[in-house]
Amino acid sequence: MLELNWEGKSAAKKIVANIPFKILTLDEQISCGDKNSGNIIAQGDNLEVLKSLLPLYRGRVKCVYIDPPYNTGAAFENYSDNFPHSDWLSMMYPRLELLRDFLSDDGAIFISIDDNEQAYLKVVCDEIFGRNNFVATVIWERAYAPVNLKKHFSPSHDYIICYAKNFPNLICNGLTRSAEANSRYKNPDNDPRGTWTSSDLSVGPVIEDKIYEITTPSGRKIMPPSGYCWRLDKETFQKYVDDNRIWFGDNGNNVPRIKRFLSEVKQTVTPMTIWKYTEVGHSQDATKALKEIFDGQAVFTYPKPVDLIKRCFELYTDKNAIVLDSFAGSGTTAHAVINLNAEDGGNRKFILIEEKDYCKTITAERVRRVGGEFNFYRLGEKLIDAGKINSSLSFEDLAKFIWYGATGMPYLGRSDSALLGEYDGAAIYLLYGNNNDTLTKTIFSKLPHHDGEKIIYGSACRLSKYFLNEHKIIFRKLPKSLNMN
Repeated sequence: MLELNWEGKSAAKKIVANIPFKILTLDEQISCGDKNSGNIIAQGDNLEVLKSLLPLYRGRVKCVYIDPPYNTGAAFENYSDNFPHSDWLSMMYPRLELLRDFLSDDGAIFISIDDNEQAYLKVVCDEIFGRNNFVATVIWERAYAPVNLKKHFSPSHDYIICYAKNFPNLICNGLTRSAEANSRYKNPDNDPRGTWTSSDLSVGPVIEDKIYEITTPSGRKIMPPSGYCWRLDKETFQKYVDDNRIWFGDNGNNVPRIKRFLSEVKQTVTPMTIWKYTEVGHSQDATKALKEIFDGQAVFTYPKPVDLIKRCFELYTDKNAIVLDSFAGSGTTAHAVINLNAEDGGNRKFILIEEKDYCKTITAERVRRVGGEFNFYRLGEKLIDAGKINSSLSFEDLAKFIWYGATGMPYLGRSDSALLGEYDGAAIYLLYGNNNDTLTKTIFSKLPHHDGEKIIYGSACRLSKYFLNEHKIIFRKLPKSLNMN
């Protein structure tokens, strides 16, 4: 496999392992609506926030959309877009690694980019996601008029690169058929099967047994055009005639055509790789729409159109999917989820991550203004600091890290019991809080029963090796056994 190398790559590949797990702290004042909505907006460095969300969301995200800095060399009000090339690659590499871990086995990631880094990003994604998991490079027509001040070319498009977590498992929902497409279907003969359109009966190249004379209802004799044959052999053609699937025109004198019923065609359209601004909007549309949300104020530079992001989710999410955007910007991803849910009755959840202070004043505020509900979190202190578990950590939060550390899987169980759950035949327990963090015979006798192997996490153990072996207990001392930075 081809591999892109740059100064600092070896260090970039080690970053994820060295990032400490941190605590995400709920800010109820900024949070909006139902606390159980399942939607998250988190403020903090996206690399650190992603690492700290893994214990809950690894392998659960159906679709990721990110709009990272394009590295154009420009300086924007809301974000930096001027990295040295090698630094940009080193910034993207560990983030893409983490995002891959969030994707479900049938999930997909979409990445917006332009010509400055598109080619390099594609090679890096081949390495991280696998070349065999490349899906498409979409061209988005982001502008509708040339900028005549440009010396050579006026760029009118961006790219959206799409990769699957596991291509054989990826299912495309397709695009909803447009009213215009359906309007082409008519029913001039009042066929009880409903509206239909017709297609050419002739096709090339020539197949000898499909060349034969057809007699129309009016008595006209017709042969296929020179160099062509009929699509159907003679026997199949007669079956189509008997089933009223051949159209000879209103007077029964036309060249025969095959009837295609709307009720029998695929009800979705396979997306093309060029997305026109007439379909998904352009940059000026997006800027204008955002200004309207904020009462005429220009609060963000170059936001993406809601319909552009909505199309990504329409193609590759179901109604209960989780979507993630770790470069949340103005919050377009959440807005797209809200709109899509309103259209199809879905219950998709969103996770937005944004480091800048405008996470509160623009990202979260936009979501609130368009009717979204969410919990707002700030990136807090390390899970383990100076060899000790952070004293502010609740049992519920520690349970998520314990389970993830033990299984590598997201924690979906209940955390109101010392028994966190069973995995691969073993029961996993956590002793923490209320002075019950030491394993003794008394504490053990009160634990929920499990016949098989028991993995128990706690600060100390007062049981003999004989007792541990007799009761199939593996004790793991906290915080050392967490093996988390």
